[in-house]
Amino acid sequence: MSIREKIHQILDHKIDLTEGNFWKNIPLYTIPMVLLSLLQLLYSSADQIIVANFGDGYVSFNAIGSNTALINLIIGVFVGIGVGANVVIAKAKGKGNVEKAHKTIQSSVILALITGVFLAGFGYVLAPILLKLLDTPSLYIEKATWYLRIYFLGMPALMVFNFGSALLRGLGDSKRPLYALGACGIFNIGLNFLFVCAFGLDVIGVGIATIICEILQALLILFFLAKKDNFASYSWKEWALYGPETKEILHHGIPAGLQAAIFSFSNIFIQKGVNGFEDPASGLTSDVTVAGNTASVQIEHYIWNCMNAFAVAVAALISQNYGAHKKKNLMKIFWISMFYETVVGISLGLFSFAFRYQLIGLFISRESFTIDGVFLSDAFEKAMKVGTTRLTIVGLTYVLDGYMDVCSYYIRGLGHSKTPTIVTVLCVTFLRIFFVVVIWRNVTFFNTLTWLYWIWPITWTLTIAVYATIIPSFNKKAYDHIDRHSRATQNA
Repeated sequence: MSIREKIHQILDHKIDLTEGNFWKNIPLYTIPMVLLSLLQLLYSSADQIIVANFGDGYVSFNAIGSNTALINLIIGVFVGIGVGANVVIAKAKGKGNVEKAHKTIQSSVILALITGVFLAGFGYVLAPILLKLLDTPSLYIEKATWYLRIYFLGMPALMVFNFGSALLRGLGDSKRPLYALGACGIFNIGLNFLFVCAFGLDVIGVGIATIICEILQALLILFFLAKKDNFASYSWKEWALYGPETKEILHHGIPAGLQAAIFSFSNIFIQKGVNGFEDPASGLTSDVTVAGNTASVQIEHYIWNCMNAFAVAVAALISQNYGAHKKKNLMKIFWISMFYETVVGISLGLFSFAFRYQLIGLFISRESFTIDGVFLSDAFEKAMKVGTTRLTIVGLTYVLDGYMDVCSYYIRGLGHSKTPTIVTVLCVTFLRIFFVVVIWRNVTFFNTLTWLYWIWPITWTLTIAVYATIIPSFNKKAYDHIDRHSRATQNA
């Protein structure tokens, strides 16, 4: 094979998800998704780093970071509908049904716009109320409100990009969403420097830059969907919600969205605890706690997105193979994905632990803790300690979250959308809220940040145990369905 052919093979967006070597095809399909997630995080981190060093310091840094849990909660249910679109179009491709795939694309784009407009209005109006409910410190609640409102105004474009990316992944194309984000993301960073450094717009500037680039991303993803070399293509002139396809997307997507939102809802309680946590004995104030916690969360997002890409890939892989009645591939995909989750999760966990001070230092700099020429050394040290403590506990155990997500998406790929949601409510949301509200707040021994952070690996472990007991029964149902189809085909 010539060098030109090798380069073309690498850049080619078409990957067969039902045939070939899965040890090779799963990474080829998933790595672009990993890079896509990392780029999204990099551009988000750039917002915080730029305002921390060239804007209003750690006040602006906290203003953006304190919105993370809230944003994930509100948009989670709608982004989850994109998972439904991914499952439906993957099954359609597995069965070779071009018409159904086309109708899924058209319906998904309309759903994305509808949900995006709703979110824009909802978020803009309720932003200040929601931030107050989270006990956001008064020092930066005004900046946090501005950023949150601007962020939500970009929801229509962001939803189109997310839905479009899910559709392309369902068709076996995980690379072109990466190309769209890569091109627009570089432009985003340039606009950040322009608006913050040249115009002095601080958090408002990075918010405006984000909206501009989200619009460009949405247009690019629609252009890619409209390409005629796809299994099914998007039509710019056809605006319609097709009933059966829309119903099926919502059937799979709403439970996935509810699971994401419910999962984030429990994190809201933890974020609320962090926002209001103070320890007078050690001089730990809420703003310092938030700074350290926010820095660690930024690093954890990189770990989670690398692992979550393999989990999300499972939904498309299983959906296509289940639709194509490839029984022998189902558990093979599951265990290969688990292997890659193990390698990635443990490697990143050990890396984050070994370089925890350097990583936290990327977000908590001396400059960001310098106000009016005075370096707040004590606050800086305490924020570093909070950040490294959380990163040690959560980072080293994040591989458990990867296992949990693979199990969840595997079940969704088999067509069971409600079960993962129920498991998440019982094993994650309920337990975390119970711990924070009943135990952490009222029992002195547990009222520390360390115990608050241990609730993550504890709930991950419990959820994995539950999935291990129920997956065999779902496999049996899937195998029986495929066997009945094979017998019917042979008899025909």
